[in-house]
Amino acid sequence: MGRRWIWVHVAAVVGTLAIAPSLVTAGSAKRVVSINLCADQLLVLLADPDVLRSVTFLSARPSQSYVADRVDSIPVNHGEAEEILAMQPDLVVAGRFAARPAVRMLARLGVPVLDLPIPNTFEEIRRQITLLSDSLGVQAKGAAMIKKMNRQLAAVDVPPGPAPRALVLGVRGFTSGPGSLVHEVLTAAGLHNVAGDLGIGGFGRVDLEEIIAVDPDVIVLNQLADGAPSLAEKVLEHPALRHFDGKIIRMNPTLWTCGGPYTVQAVEFLAKAVR
Repeated sequence: MGRRWIWVHVAAVVGTLAIAPSLVTAGSAKRVVSINLCADQLLVLLADPDVLRSVTFLSARPSQSYVADRVDSIPVNHGEAEEILAMQPDLVVAGRFAARPAVRMLARLGVPVLDLPIPNTFEEIRRQITLLSDSLGVQAKGAAMIKKMNRQLAAVDVPPGPAPRALVLGVRGFTSGPGSLVHEVLTAAGLHNVAGDLGIGGFGRVDLEEIIAVDPDVIVLNQLADGAPSLAEKVLEHPALRHFDGKIIRMNPTLWTCGGPYTVQAVEFLAKAVR
């Protein structure tokens, strides 16, 4: 009975949305719903409170979201088409690799959907901020955000001398090479990402033997200092690495899992940590 009522309600809502324009003109979005964690964070920073009608449930998790302390009053969703339709949005912001069944249904029903790719550079972050601020009609706010980000990047105090050789370790030994935002951050902080030396582009897994062979100056654990134990940290307990004499740095993953103006903080943190 509950499921039948949901779809009857959806059908009624669809009747309303079907006559809506298929595109949203600049500044016209007044009822925005996000169904992607990375979109959540940019929208929380950019949108007026009465415009952002819903974000994903993931945005409230401090281990995953930079804006976890700012979403208490915003309704959450689980990326299901029926719950999104019931909110009657005039713009849904999604990610290229999340909630695809919902995105396809929404698009078929004429609901404007903005698909954001994963940014791998600061320039791509700037473009996303500009795109969203244009859609929301908050161009001045977006421009100020970009200006501040540029100023912070320019002020990063990169360590002098040869670039320290760094390797990022995540869950199950995954790392990031050239073509990723993590690589962009390492480079901006004055570090050399040795994942590229191992032939890893984008994302890949690094074995214990490869870590030993590449012998980095710095190992960056992609986890909070007070986070749960991970297999990335477990690797360091292996006898072969127990006496690693380089630096071990723990990075807050929310700073670079999703690209945003806050990602500059990851650059600032690393540049300072390796001095």
